[in-house]
Amino acid sequence: MTTALRLVTAPLVDPVTVAEAKAHCRVDSADDDTLITSLIKAAVSHVDAQGELGRAMITQTWAQYETQSPGRPRLEVGPFQSLVSVQYFDDTGALLTATLDHFETRLQGDYVICKPKEDREWPTADTRQDAIKITYIAGFGDAPADVPQGIRHAILMLVAHWYEHREAISEGRLATVPLAVDALIGNERVRWYG
Repeated sequence: MTTALRLVTAPLVDPVTVAEAKAHCRVDSADDDTLITSLIKAAVSHVDAQGELGRAMITQTWAQYETQSPGRPRLEVGPFQSLVSVQYFDDTGALLTATLDHFETRLQGDYVICKPKEDREWPTADTRQDAIKITYIAGFGDAPADVPQGIRHAILMLVAHWYEHREAISEGRLATVPLAVDALIGNERVRWYG
């Protein structure tokens, strides 16, 4: 059972640029660049990794903590790229690093699992809830173009909506646009959200 997930290394870029968001919002001046940048960050936070999408968009590194002898833990953030390290806390509380080539990852349905190779076992770890630390890299790729276009468009739609509606409450009647943000994200979502 996964006890915690922690972002180790954040993506170096966002899935959409300020220029793309400005073009989508039909903004010609630089007056609102700071606002649009913050709206992009908010939209990415809403969608990325542990957000609605349940997947990492741009390459990022995650640490996932498991109990001792976790069996075949599912790596929670995908799409999986590579395994970085397997570490464990011994009974003295020291964080030790296991030999990486003693472990393998395998695709199981929409997820990747991590497990010791056939002739290996999980290291002897303390009984604490975060006894095993699995660090891995996930994401569609390093560049915005690696992110599926539907997800990028959903982010642009969120940015445009928040740019036009800056208050939490509106006097006018707002309605969800069919086949809008949720539908675009839903095409790539792996886990249940809501």
